[in-house]
This record gives sequence, structure tokens and C-alpha cells, in this order.
Amino acid sequence: MNLKYMLEKAEYSCLKGDLEREVTALVYDSRKVIPGSVFICITGAVRDGHDFIPEVIKKGAAAVVVEKKFLYRKKLQ
Repeated sequence: MNLKYMLEKAEYSCLKGDLEREVTALVYDSRKVIPGSVFICITGAVRDGHDFIPEVIKKGAAAVVVEKKFLYRKKLQ
């Protein structure tokens, strides 16, 4: 299923990227992210999913759902 189809009836305030990306899974545990996953950041009692955004991007997440502002900058090499 592609991201555009998944978001068709969802309410959101900001979206950046390619809506035609294929989605393979919805996950909230960064250890379970595989290429094409949508990672949902959850603020827990011990850990905050937002802290794992750089990691899940490197693992190939198709999208990240956040509730806090996040600025990701690729490191130039």
C-alpha cells in the first residue's frame, strides 16, 4: 500500500516527502523498523520515540509520524 492511500482520510498538519512510497509496516518500536516501515513516535514513561528518528531514517523508514517538532539534517561528508 502506498503512503498517499494511507493518508487519504487522515488529518495532519505537515507532510514532506514522496507520497508514492510503498509502506511495508506500521511500527512504534525502532528495533522493528524495516525498509518501508512507518515509524510512529510515542512518548513513553521511560523513552521517547522521537529520540530514535535518526536511527529509523537510516534503517529505511518510509515515513515518521511525530507529535513534536523535529528537524533532521543530513550530515555532509
